[in-house]
Amino acid sequence: MTLNLTIIIVGFVGIIFPTFILMTYQKVNAKINQDEKYRLTDYKQTLLIFWSLTLLILIDYFVYQQPTLNFHPKFSLVSIGLTILVMAFALFQYTTTKVSANSAYVVKEKLKDVYHYLPKSNKELNWFLFLSISAGICEEMMFRLFLFEFLKENTNLVIAFVLTNIIFAITHIGSGKNNLISSFILGLLFSAIYYITDNIWIAIILHSSIDINAGILGYRINRTTTNENLSSPNH
Repeated sequence: MTLNLTIIIVGFVGIIFPTFILMTYQKVNAKINQDEKYRLTDYKQTLLIFWSLTLLILIDYFVYQQPTLNFHPKFSLVSIGLTILVMAFALFQYTTTKVSANSAYVVKEKLKDVYHYLPKSNKELNWFLFLSISAGICEEMMFRLFLFEFLKENTNLVIAFVLTNIIFAITHIGSGKNNLISSFILGLLFSAIYYITDNIWIAIILHSSIDINAGILGYRINRTTTNENLSSPNH
């Protein structure tokens, strides 16, 4: 039963979930562009998927003791140093995401593939922050703590690194096909941090901070451009 459940979860995380994203991302983007209220609906649906898959992994771990999940943070000079760097990076991100009337449209153009998905209201921002933290926790558990470890144990390190992050990139295709490579590279970074430090929490913090920053940036762009339009003599 233990191995069977583990294989089922591998199927969900490694095949069914990315296939579902591939089949639905265009429809989701179209719905958001047609009706912005659907953006919040998709946040909630994504949260449900994330935590459902994570719950399956936790059940497999706590009930059947499979697979071995390295939840506990490991303290070493490398992990402590990386933690400090990640926290500094997160703070730097937050303090530098200032958007002025002059820069808002330039930044918006750079984010054109994903801007439609970023929060525009206070309510959406709150949900997006929750989604970002959940993505950091759930995706790192799904892809690094579970899938990467499973592939590493059953294939080899190179295949585990490459295949895990191809799947990770595919699940982020909603941010645009042009961003698949950057998602793959980012996934490799998360995997490398986890592999080197044996500390999943560093990857979780970095992952969450990047997503949170994107949400705050999208919210600030929308607020800046909206205020500028309202203050325009033509309005």
